[in-house]
Amino acid sequence: MKKINFIFGIHNHQPVGNFKEVLDHGYECAYKPFVQLMWRHPKIKWSLHCSGILWDYFREHNPEYIDIVKKMKDRGQVELIAGGYYEPIMPSLQDRDKIGQIKKMTEYLKNEFDSKPQGMWLAERVWEPHLPKPFSLAGIKYTIVDDYHLLSSGLNAEERTGYYITEEQGYTLKLFSINQQLRYYIPFKTVSETIEFFRQSATENEGTALVMIDDGEKFGMWPKTYKHVYEDLWLENFLKAVEENSDWINTLTFSEYLEKYPSKGRAYIPTASYFEMTEWAYPQKMQEELEDTIKETDHMNNSERIKKFIRGGMWRNFFTKYPESNNMHKKMLYVSEKINAYRSEISSSKETRDPNITAQLAKALDLLYEGQCNCAYWHGVFGGLYLPHLRKAIYEKLIASENIIDELNKKEKKAKKALKTDFDKDGNNEVLVETESQNLYFMPQCGGTIFEWDIKKANTNILNTLSRKKEAYHRKLVEFIARGPLNPGAVKTIHDLVEVKEENLDHYLNYDWYRKVSLIDHFIHPDTSYENFSKCKYGEQGDFVFGIYDFQEHNNSFKLARNGVVWAGDRQYKIRIEKEVKLSVAPEAEITYTVINNDTDTVSLNFVPELNFSFLGSRTEDTMNKTVKEWVRVDEPQKLKVEVKFENDTQLWVFPVETVSLSEAGFERTYQGTTVAPLWKLELKPGQKQKLHITIQIGVIE
Repeated sequence: MKKINFIFGIHNHQPVGNFKEVLDHGYECAYKPFVQLMWRHPKIKWSLHCSGILWDYFREHNPEYIDIVKKMKDRGQVELIAGGYYEPIMPSLQDRDKIGQIKKMTEYLKNEFDSKPQGMWLAERVWEPHLPKPFSLAGIKYTIVDDYHLLSSGLNAEERTGYYITEEQGYTLKLFSINQQLRYYIPFKTVSETIEFFRQSATENEGTALVMIDDGEKFGMWPKTYKHVYEDLWLENFLKAVEENSDWINTLTFSEYLEKYPSKGRAYIPTASYFEMTEWAYPQKMQEELEDTIKETDHMNNSERIKKFIRGGMWRNFFTKYPESNNMHKKMLYVSEKINAYRSEISSSKETRDPNITAQLAKALDLLYEGQCNCAYWHGVFGGLYLPHLRKAIYEKLIASENIIDELNKKEKKAKKALKTDFDKDGNNEVLVETESQNLYFMPQCGGTIFEWDIKKANTNILNTLSRKKEAYHRKLVEFIARGPLNPGAVKTIHDLVEVKEENLDHYLNYDWYRKVSLIDHFIHPDTSYENFSKCKYGEQGDFVFGIYDFQEHNNSFKLARNGVVWAGDRQYKIRIEKEVKLSVAPEAEITYTVINNDTDTVSLNFVPELNFSFLGSRTEDTMNKTVKEWVRVDEPQKLKVEVKFENDTQLWVFPVETVSLSEAGFERTYQGTTVAPLWKLELKPGQKQKLHITIQIGVIE
């Protein structure tokens, strides 16, 4: 009789910084009903991974979830799987942090459930060949990848029905692979179709296995799935069907399978994730080309034979696709290195025995780990990077961790110091200025801009704004609006879902050709309107936005200068910009611009030094086109008050930065921050200078 082993499991996760109401909703519609249903089917073996964020949430708000999992574990029904505690993308971390994240999770599972996990969930199944060594050093025996990983190493479908062993420098790791087709069947195909798939996969070889472990949120949280999975009894009927066919469908856990069956041999797999992730990691144009290529192969003979040779990009491409992601990642590495340097410094001193220092160091390390949570670092068919509150949470944890280490280091924080270092790892030095109250990061080689401004007391990067980028899925939105919805009642996998959350979203498809940071020096065409500038559809006449600036430090001020050109009329004019940034004890920057005409003729200029701030909350109040001497924005969610002041009445353009992105619920408009842009019309004679002043004060609301 042909049989099949079925290794079934779910992976539950919510990002650091997500709203409690989202976790509550997830608990009621997905996490709780799933475990309650599994409890009623004790013969069905399964495996469970929850990120540490959710274990912490359950322990505080829904301890009954932990209780029922303990009971299932004690009766041998469920295997608990480890992972990085705060769900980091493992290849993006220092090895010491990989091991630390895993050990934090294994220690938690041991203390809470008396469980010693052998395996770990690989966040987003992002694999790189160096991982076996740190995983093995952390005590891990196996991990779970996607079909696509083993397919990429040349293994066919029949060969991907067990587990393989891989190694790095002699450190071994066992690899299971998730069956992609089964991942799309459960729970979106009918129960009978799913059982038929098992039947077709069954063999005379008793070691044949199918693995399906996927997001627990697809069982109730994804659009329309709660009704489908629970009210319409899909999961109940599926479990019953598995039980009714238990003579040939055998459910077991990963560890049970390892004990019973040998490996299928060695396998060395390239960098990979699940296939959709490799699509999203590509730049917009290449992503569109890849999507079109896949559609074309669907109509070819032997399309599956062709598709296995098609590969997308690697996860790290997100750091080039989105500079904002790279900024968070390099900030994380910077803080990690600060912690490691401090640990090394005190390792042989008596300070290591100081319980207060030990506790503070442990707190800083845990905050760092929280700041490594993967969700805000990338974007696909999920909000991720596009969700401001998730980016805020990453910076909040990293800045709080950095504050602790700086305090432990007992640095002279009142002294302003400029550290020149290649922070973003692009081959050019940035300048990091750290004071007692604030950190300002300058980019002299790209417009002399400020790209990060940390308000230490609030643990906030006030420049955490996401630029508006053209995404491959935007063409789907345009097509959807043109043709209207198709089969709106169907239950679909999240990768096929196309819905819109408001009308006329295509009107907000505006794209920035530069990064939304601060002190961006524009010389705009005289015909530029407020509306055109807000949509980034205007004429730039200067070469300063991406220009290289000289940087000098003078006591308590920092000076940037560039000799550039401005196109006006029918020729170029030689223009010099000098900008001086003075810092005070409080979070404040006094900025003095000097615009100099180094040409032989008089020139008329429209100078716009652009500022961008990241706020949470309402977008409606951030619209202005009038003459003022100051602009004030109170941000209650972040407990900040930002005041931008000018010496004289100044024409000020203020507008929200809004993106159109794709999330689990469909296309949506998201407020990313606010642009504040003074417009100065200058008439400069040869050799004439014009000084302009901006004061930015940032108060922390107690």
